[in-house]
Amino acid sequence: MSDKINEQTEKMREMAQTTLDKAKDAMSKYMAESQKLREKADVNVRATYSTAKEMNEKAVAFAEANVRAGFELAERLLQAKNPQEMGAVYQSHLKEQMEKMNAQFREVGSLMSKPAPVDLNK
Repeated sequence: MSDKINEQTEKMREMAQTTLDKAKDAMSKYMAESQKLREKADVNVRATYSTAKEMNEKAVAFAEANVRAGFELAERLLQAKNPQEMGAVYQSHLKEQMEKMNAQFREVGSLMSKPAPVDLNK
């Protein structure tokens, strides 16, 4: 009976890992296409919107980091042996994400307080 439960648990883990891998692949492709679109848009707005571009890049980088952190959480949860370990993993993840989010807010705040570039050729 215990072997059958362990076998079913392992099958569920494998299915979850497969789903996670597919989701990662899809997100990776999406991010690559998003990068291509940003590069095309960048050609049109480079001189005028340098601060906005920098903020956009930061926002995308933060979003990518947050998505990666979500996938890392999912992987760590898949490796958890029991509900207590899952709780500890999740609590650790929340703490790490709050620290990262505070750093991200500080970084965006410093970008927003930068003076806009001045065009001396006008």
